[in-house]
Amino acid sequence: MTMRAHRRGFTLFELAIVLAIMALSASLVVPALSRLGQERPQEAAFGLMALLHDARKAAIDRNALVRLRIDPVTGRYRADTTGVAGTGMLAEGTLLLDATETLVTELPRLQFVFRPTGAAFADSVLVRGQGSTVLVAVEPWSGVAGTYAR
Repeated sequence: MTMRAHRRGFTLFELAIVLAIMALSASLVVPALSRLGQERPQEAAFGLMALLHDARKAAIDRNALVRLRIDPVTGRYRADTTGVAGTGMLAEGTLLLDATETLVTELPRLQFVFRPTGAAFADSVLVRGQGSTVLVAVEPWSGVAGTYAR
């Protein structure tokens, strides 16, 4: 019976494999780290998405038609409801736009109409920011808003 000596440490081959894996990982991560902080998420797109979500939710909850109108130049919006109880203003305010963000459309006013079922008739708008452009559109049958990179 032969006794095997217990080995201490790693072989040169094992160290070379670990270094190769680390080099491969670093080559994949470095480009993303070099862009860190430059591609800021567009706040106007997120704000518009939240506004569209709230308008759709209000239409379903109140069983009413909700019309959301937005001025693409100033960002001012107004949401009105029409239902069995009558017509009235739901909300109004200003969409927060960063100094580098703009809503790009040929329309003088954006209009989004949500039915009590959640379905929608809606315009699409480009949100152009620093370094990127995002399309915000509403799916007509479900009324769910989404963003699409351009």
